[in-house]
Amino acid sequence: MNKFEQLKAKALENAKAARLLAEKADNENRELTTAEKSAFDAAMKAADDFVKRAKEAKADAEILAAAKALADEIGGAPGKKAAGPVGRKAWGRAGVKTVREAMGRADGSKALVSGSVTMANPVSDGVAPLGAVPTSVLDLLRGEPAEGLSDEDYGRDLAGYKPRVENDSQIMDAIMRGDGGGTNTFTYLRQTVRDSKAAPVADGALKPTSIYTMEEIEDRFRVIAHLSEPFPQRYFHDDKSLGEFLANEMGYGLQRAIEQQALSGDGTGENMTGILSTSGHLSQAWSADLLTTLRKAMTALQVTGVDPTALVLHPTDAERLDLLREGVDSGKYLLGDPAAEAVRTLWTIPRVTSLAVAAGTAVLGDWAAAKLVTRQEAVLNVDTGGALFDKNQVKFRVETRAGVAIKQPGAFVEIDIAEPAA
Repeated sequence: MNKFEQLKAKALENAKAARLLAEKADNENRELTTAEKSAFDAAMKAADDFVKRAKEAKADAEILAAAKALADEIGGAPGKKAAGPVGRKAWGRAGVKTVREAMGRADGSKALVSGSVTMANPVSDGVAPLGAVPTSVLDLLRGEPAEGLSDEDYGRDLAGYKPRVENDSQIMDAIMRGDGGGTNTFTYLRQTVRDSKAAPVADGALKPTSIYTMEEIEDRFRVIAHLSEPFPQRYFHDDKSLGEFLANEMGYGLQRAIEQQALSGDGTGENMTGILSTSGHLSQAWSADLLTTLRKAMTALQVTGVDPTALVLHPTDAERLDLLREGVDSGKYLLGDPAAEAVRTLWTIPRVTSLAVAAGTAVLGDWAAAKLVTRQEAVLNVDTGGALFDKNQVKFRVETRAGVAIKQPGAFVEIDIAEPAA
């Protein structure tokens, strides 16, 4: 038993002792005696201490594992693989391998009929590599966890806790995982006013007061999911075709749905409230031509003290930019040689192409002002039972739970780049 497991067992032992005291008094329809209350408080304090120490031990182990994986990746022994799948295609291959092995085990063992496989999340809110060029809206939304999403925000403070659970191990496991024991909401602070009054002040004079109004936003995670159509189980023998199916269709579908929700979800029903549906974001109307309109949008942000970090465009609008020339139909391309290997930028700001934004609309902003938050890892569910069994078919379901925290709506500007009819 490693250090983490030992500390976890100690925490469980103390939590169970506290529960027994509380249940004894409850069953006898009375309050805890002074001695029982003292023992209960002591047990819960000990449980809390062991939980904290267990988390630290687990974090230390994870840091060491991550460091080793990084060392292997950038300077380890030749031939070693990076720890865990990276990217949508690797995610798909990992799922195929796991499911195929589960469905085709050796004789004498039970093969998988229906079940779930938890894999690396293709829409993870994990930190993006430092200095990496963003290639999707999800790249822009990844970063540090949103403000306010600490362990305590999920209501897991043990002080005064009176355990009423059927399985102590389950609640302790939930505490260790940090999943809030089933909480489906998250909170964060959103800035609604930004008025800086900083100025020189004489000795003894009253200092000016800047206004940075914040409001606490509570939101809930949404389930993002889709099904595959049934197809023959024999496809499991062809890694290439099934791997491409999972990676290029189901993983991509999950990513695209979340990008669309994070940008323009309208907040009704099970839709997220996206950036363009959040009150407070700026708007820029069409002005003269495409480049002028985009530059004015940049100015609209800069005069409020916001430095934009990326521009998101529909592919057809990205094409319009790329094909701008000095002449109407001839001359040099304004944005550079199409054969050049330069990073796609506009006035040094990276351009990201996405189907999540409508044609004729662009979104410019400081993308650190919004963050993707996930509650549940992507889960691949597999079913071969019922009518599928009779036809020797298999069906997939992929789903995750996610939300978006928009901390500064004013850090984004919605741009109308649809050229008016002549």
